[in-house]
Amino acid sequence: MDTYLRSKIAETNDPKAKAMLWENTYIKKQIEKRKQGGIFTVSDHIRAMVYSMLTSGASWVRVLDNTDIATGQIPIVDEIFYQYNSDTLLKTDPDKLKNDLITQTLGTQYIENQMKALVNINIGKLIALDTEYGSIDNFYKQFIDTDSTAKTLVKVLSAEGKPHKFAQLREALVAEYLRNVGYDIAKPDRHIRRILGSDILGCSDKQEVPIYEAFDIVKAIAEELGKRTAEVDYILWSYCANGYGAVCTKDKPKCTICVANSICITAKGCIE
Repeated sequence: MDTYLRSKIAETNDPKAKAMLWENTYIKKQIEKRKQGGIFTVSDHIRAMVYSMLTSGASWVRVLDNTDIATGQIPIVDEIFYQYNSDTLLKTDPDKLKNDLITQTLGTQYIENQMKALVNINIGKLIALDTEYGSIDNFYKQFIDTDSTAKTLVKVLSAEGKPHKFAQLREALVAEYLRNVGYDIAKPDRHIRRILGSDILGCSDKQEVPIYEAFDIVKAIAEELGKRTAEVDYILWSYCANGYGAVCTKDKPKCTICVANSICITAKGCIE
């Protein structure tokens, strides 16, 4: 799949398409930063949360023209959010952030509620954690130390009724946020849960893999291949997503050209 995706990107001869390559993604660069002992500030965590929110309900391909390949950052978004200065953002009307994103065609159907949640709830929670524990990552570390899969941490930050739940972020978006601050985990979104399911790659007996099972499956595949979990997740996601590989799409999958059609349950039926 990775070879196929890279060949398609190379065929475009479009320099901007290089932003699709795993090594140029913001997530990959943050995982390397964490591996090297880098420090993640409150501003870094706010950026990570904003980038996560922008993935919800809209194709990520819309941001590629605005992505800086060297850093993986999205400068136009960074400017809208005042370079993630928490004091400034707390004084900002969420509707201004929403409207600025929409003006740049970066809004989603959820953006109004997300911006209200970010300004009115989530930034305050991040600041409180940073103040109480010395850093946000010090708080997260207690969960990572007891569960290296980060599933416990995802539950703490996403489950309804939990005191540290972030507003407008459920499991997949919390995972994306954590990846944006360097945690090497999967994002169990609809693409990942479907392609791993019983109708396609058969990694589960469920048609749509349960969220926390998806974390384990991607991690196991990564260990078998000697790759990072987030990289394997990215390859699988890219293979499904419109605007990227768009091979294993939910509607009208391209089974005849799929490089995995010999092991895919659905592809076997289509081709036969």
